[in-house]
Amino acid sequence: MLRRLSISAALAALAVPVVATGLLAGPAAADDSGMSDPAVQTQIRKTERRTAERPPVVSRRANRAPVRAETDAPLTVTIDQLTPSTIPEKGVIRVSGTVTNNDKVPWTTINVRPFISAEPMTTAAQLAEAADTPPDAVVGERINDERHKDFIEELAPGEQQSYSFSVPRNLLRADSAGVYWFGVHALGENGNGRDETADGRARTFLPLVPASRPGELPTTLVIPLRHQLTYSDDGSLDDLADWTKTLSQGGRLRALVDFGASSGDRSVTWVVDPALVDAVRRLAEGNPPRSLAANLQAGEPDGESDETTDPSTSPSTTPSATPTETPSPSEESEQSGDGPLDLDALDPVVQAAADAAQAWLARLGSAMQPEDQVMTLPYGDVDVAGAAEHDPALYQRAVERAGSGLAGFDVPTTLVLSSPSGYLSTQGLALADPGTAILLTDAMFEDPAPALAATDGHRVVVTSTGAAEGGPGPDARMGLTAMRQRLLAEAAVRFLGDDHTSLAMVLPHDWKPDGGATYFGGLDVPWLDLTTVDAVSSATAPSTVTGSTLRYPKWQAAAQIGQSGFDAADDLTGAGATLQSLLTLNNVIAGTVADQALGSVSYSARTRPITNRQSAEGSQLWIEERLRRVRVSAPRAVTLSSSSGRFQATITNGLDEPVTVSLDAQSDDRLAIDGPRRVEVRPQSQVAVILTARTDENGLHEVTLFVTDKRGTALGARTGLTVRSAQVSNVIWLFMAIGAALLFGAILIRLFRRVRNARRAGSGNDDPAGDGSGGDAADPPAEDRQPAGAGSR
Repeated sequence: MLRRLSISAALAALAVPVVATGLLAGPAAADDSGMSDPAVQTQIRKTERRTAERPPVVSRRANRAPVRAETDAPLTVTIDQLTPSTIPEKGVIRVSGTVTNNDKVPWTTINVRPFISAEPMTTAAQLAEAADTPPDAVVGERINDERHKDFIEELAPGEQQSYSFSVPRNLLRADSAGVYWFGVHALGENGNGRDETADGRARTFLPLVPASRPGELPTTLVIPLRHQLTYSDDGSLDDLADWTKTLSQGGRLRALVDFGASSGDRSVTWVVDPALVDAVRRLAEGNPPRSLAANLQAGEPDGESDETTDPSTSPSTTPSATPTETPSPSEESEQSGDGPLDLDALDPVVQAAADAAQAWLARLGSAMQPEDQVMTLPYGDVDVAGAAEHDPALYQRAVERAGSGLAGFDVPTTLVLSSPSGYLSTQGLALADPGTAILLTDAMFEDPAPALAATDGHRVVVTSTGAAEGGPGPDARMGLTAMRQRLLAEAAVRFLGDDHTSLAMVLPHDWKPDGGATYFGGLDVPWLDLTTVDAVSSATAPSTVTGSTLRYPKWQAAAQIGQSGFDAADDLTGAGATLQSLLTLNNVIAGTVADQALGSVSYSARTRPITNRQSAEGSQLWIEERLRRVRVSAPRAVTLSSSSGRFQATITNGLDEPVTVSLDAQSDDRLAIDGPRRVEVRPQSQVAVILTARTDENGLHEVTLFVTDKRGTALGARTGLTVRSAQVSNVIWLFMAIGAALLFGAILIRLFRRVRNARRAGSGNDDPAGDGSGGDAADPPAEDRQPAGAGSR
């Protein structure tokens, strides 16, 4: 140790004349030389900490121990502009960015210098390894040319300043085709002095493709538009503050649309969840709750069935269903939705979301150019792998729903399957119809992954994981320049390879780019053809890959939406269909509810499965509460004196919209109850319905009456009653007939006897005087006469 210190002291003693000689001789190869540079004066004052000459190779370790980790670097350096984006044959490369002091003490005399690696990388595997290189690793040689650097005199804690410089092509010393390390080092001093290790660094990739290389590499850039859709119980979108943020300037969804718009006449591919567009349009309309209001005219068919209400059961033409004027108790009224929406009258939070949504829709409409390709995901961005395992029918509904395209935009669309991670299970792959576009990450394939694959009857575009991972750091890996240079690097190694395969990159769905004009300007290189997914898909012949060899990690399977989530979505869809079948003049609410249900089992819902399931369950309860507002009442007991009889039930509509219902009865198989097939009930009204009960057996029958929709689905409202059957038997009727015969026989006998006695009495009175004079004798006085019929008494 003593000897090492002695050598250091000797070198320090020699430092002053050596550096002074360098100053007199002019610019040297040392990092911080130059007579006019204030850093030189500082170096002279600190010769006890300096060696006689600084080596040009970037050091892996600092002179002061311990070596700083990436997060401990006192200075943060960014590369915001790099022009041109590839190494030119001649000219200069212009570099600019910022340096920020993350330390608690000031940093002074900061030199900002470029560096470049000596050898290029020529494979995607080398790029992937480079991206994982530690930030303090030696990856290139610093270019110590005093004419091509920048200088920052001082940075206070938290302060940020810009830098810029240019590097001539002849200083790069890059002669072989491939991808080079390129970056910027910031070297300064604080209270502890100065050393040779960079105090801040930024790194990226810089391709060199010879102009003599013929051809172009088909490359597609995919911009995904997807977002978590969470609804309140009433069907309005939840978390308006987050929507306003992501749709406004600087927000993620707005930034992605602005990024795509900055492509100009260059082709990009949009992958859009149509449910997202519908949700934003809902926000633009003031985020209304789901409405039960009529969208049909009276008598207009609803399209649900060819059946119509039987006129014989119409409330106005038959006593079987006679409407009454007695209103039901008033309950919470539904929003009618009539008339135009006055956005200025909305709550400020809703107004802000509506303004942001309208601007976003307008921007998206102008961003999707004719040269672009627009692809739609299954509606709601449904978790295809989860649906394949738990609910294939829901996937089919999502595909059919997406077939209608993007509402409000006159652009052709094609269906695509693409998950945020790029993974898809073989079950999910099997669900896809032939001809459906499929994007899969190259991480699912064995190395080297093909650019195009034919898998189990499907043509698959394989996307580059590396290109989407961005730059190597330690500066922002997802920065605009870092992302562009990584895409160019991946394209370059493919173009320089023997097979000239195409390249597809799906931007991270959660990426928030800052601008985009410089990004796309940097892609204007002669060897890269920026095109669409369809063009890439047909650029080369696919490689045959067996589905069983595809990798689907366990963590992906564990993240899938579970059975309970799909059950909740199906239950919500069923509730919406029942509500629509109940309403007489509304044939759209079922679709609105089904759309919400599909969004509850999206890929985004994987991060919050419980929240999304509860959202679906809350909406289902909201609907069921409205279904229960249509009620039925009936007498508690009904007695039948014969094999059939009629009784009255009352249907009450507590909704503010007309409904069409039926009544269904549940009892034992000995009793049948018939009624009108359909009954229309006006808003907030009652209708009396006559029902007929039939039975051939005596006894008590417990009956439950249900209110059902037009399809026969029970709404939840019910009432119970008892039907007593008291029929008289045939034997009793026989006895009653015999008794009636005896009664009428006795009456006839009595009448016969009366007539006979009357006749006999008349025969004995022909000679009342007894002298043979007959009837010529004088009649006795009236008072002496015997009353008529006295002889028969």
